[in-house]
Amino acid sequence: MAWWHDAKFGMFVHWGCYSLLGRGEQVMLRDMMPLDEYGRLACDFRPAADWADRVADQAVRAGARYIVLTARHHDGYCLFKTATHHFNAPQTGPGRDLIAEYVAAARARGLRVGLYYSLINWRWRGFWNPAGYPDELPRIVEEIHTQVRELMTQYGRIDILYYDTPLVPGAHTPGSSGYAACPLDQTPAAFYRSAELNRAVRALQPDILINDRSGVPEDFGTPEQRITPEREGRAWETCMTLNDAPNWANIPYSFADKTAGQVIRNLMDAVRQGGNFLFNIGPDARGHVAARDRAVLDRVGRWLQAHGEAVYGTRPGGIYRLPEQGPCYHYGMFTCRGSTAYLTLFYYPGDYLVISKVEPAVRRAELLTTGARLTVEPLSNFRWKIGGLPSAPPDDLPPVLKLEFEAPPRRHGFSGDAWLDGRAP
Repeated sequence: MAWWHDAKFGMFVHWGCYSLLGRGEQVMLRDMMPLDEYGRLACDFRPAADWADRVADQAVRAGARYIVLTARHHDGYCLFKTATHHFNAPQTGPGRDLIAEYVAAARARGLRVGLYYSLINWRWRGFWNPAGYPDELPRIVEEIHTQVRELMTQYGRIDILYYDTPLVPGAHTPGSSGYAACPLDQTPAAFYRSAELNRAVRALQPDILINDRSGVPEDFGTPEQRITPEREGRAWETCMTLNDAPNWANIPYSFADKTAGQVIRNLMDAVRQGGNFLFNIGPDARGHVAARDRAVLDRVGRWLQAHGEAVYGTRPGGIYRLPEQGPCYHYGMFTCRGSTAYLTLFYYPGDYLVISKVEPAVRRAELLTTGARLTVEPLSNFRWKIGGLPSAPPDDLPPVLKLEFEAPPRRHGFSGDAWLDGRAP
């Protein structure tokens, strides 16, 4: 998983025939659209020839190192060639294998390739009424095993398999408000034969990373819309939208979008605690990146061009004992590489700040944003005054301090009341 831990930042892409309506990826269930009505969306779905190039270019401009695209969402529509049914891109409106186009575009730009795959499929009557359609239950599982095998064999190397929504037939799903649930008395892992499925995936793709949403833990956890580290040092990745949930796919208008500064703050909050950050976009029906997504991600990308060494390949180091805010949190967040720490400032202090509760000694300081050398002055209570900062922020996005310590930095412990007299050890 070394490449994934170093990459830190990925781009999530929710896109399918539902993108035509501009009401999110769950519109089929949320609007209770009958199968024939929803099926017409697939006939009218006509992506632009350059959609994959535009999406991949956006990921590069944003500074993302990998992409994860929805190969199949809860509506069961497949962007890939499948032998299981005709509700797929090559056999409906697009008339093309959109996963093949995506994989080619990502690889051409050196991006790692991830595929999202929802375990639930709302099109099965047996999913909603398992007692009424018991003959469909094994077919639901076989469809999944066949489609995942197709995804693992038709497109060369796949780096990430991102399952979603491990819910058994009859269970409440996203968007199912009012549904009288009648879930099977089985775990999702048992019903979907997830361990068997993932063994087959690894046999076909030995280097693949698999998330935790098939009902078994696999390689990494996936907190959603929140920054929450996994326990005992387990790998994890937060996924998050620009707008507030629940919409992940195309929505033309939103009144509570995050700013570029907020996106960077969430990115750094995940990275400082040892996680990755998977930020979502919802392209329009043509597959072109929406202006609202593009504007924010382009700004994030420019910030990463200047400050990427504070992000890529860094580790939490010994500064944080999770979960906690940590030292100097009133200014910002630390990331580490060896004896160097980077303090991303989300609250600008003016012409100086004080580094406290971190050891050993600070030997050198630089404003990474401008390259300016800063002054380092030791103070009482094992503190260092970092001076020479501009009185006003040098940019409207967070500046970063680069701090060289005598050795890999760690949290400085203290006890008692001696610090009140300036005598903390």
